[in-house]
Amino acid sequence: MSSINTNERRTSRMHLRSASQRQERRRNLPSALARRTRILETRRTNLANTIRELETDLRQQRGALDALTIEVDQALRRRDDERDRYERLRTERDNLRYTLLTNFNQSDLGMEYKELKRQWFEYVNNEDEDTDINYFNNLKPRFDHVSALFDELMDTGLAPIIEQKALARETYRLASEHHYSLYQQQQSLMRIVSDLERKLKQALIRDRALNQARGKKQRRFTHKKGKKRKH
Repeated sequence: MSSINTNERRTSRMHLRSASQRQERRRNLPSALARRTRILETRRTNLANTIRELETDLRQQRGALDALTIEVDQALRRRDDERDRYERLRTERDNLRYTLLTNFNQSDLGMEYKELKRQWFEYVNNEDEDTDINYFNNLKPRFDHVSALFDELMDTGLAPIIEQKALARETYRLASEHHYSLYQQQQSLMRIVSDLERKLKQALIRDRALNQARGKKQRRFTHKKGKKRKH
C-alpha cells in the first residue's frame, strides 16, 4: 500500500513538472515571438528609411539630369550652328578665291602675268644654247614684280574672310568641347540614376519580402492562439 502511494505521489510530481514546463514554454513563446517581431520591425524601419533616402536621391538626380539634358541639347544646337557657319565661310572663301583669280586673269595685269609666266617657264625648260639669255633674264624682275602683285591682290582680297573663317573655326572648336563636356556629365548622371533605380528596386523587393514575412508570423501566432482556445 505504501509503495502504491509512493508511485502515485511520484507520478503526480511528474505531471506537475510537465505541466510546469508546458506553462513555461507557453510563457516563453510570446517572448520569443516578440523578439523576432522587434527584429523584423527594426529591419522594416531601417529599410523604409533607406527607401526614402533612395527616393529622395533619385528625385534630385533625375531633376539634375533633366536640367543637364536641356543644356546638352542647347550646346549641341550651338555646336551644329557654329559648324554650319564655319562651312559656309569656307565655301565663301573658295568662291571668293575663284572670283579674284578669274578677275585677275581677265585684267591687263593678269594677261601680262600669264604671258610672263609662259615665257619664264619656256626659258627655264629650254635647252637651246642659242637662246638670248639677257632677254629672258630681263623678264625675271618683271615676272617677280607681277607675281608679287598677284599674291598681294589675293591676300588682300581673301584676308577678311580668312580671318572670319579662323574665328568661326575657333568658336566651333570651343562649342564642340563645351558640348562634349556636358555630354560626359550627362552620361555620368545617367549612370548614377540607373544605379539608384537598381538599388531602389532591390530595396522595394526586400521590403515586400519583409512585409510578407511579418504577415505570416502574425497569422501563425493568431492561429495558435485560436487552437488553445478550442482546447
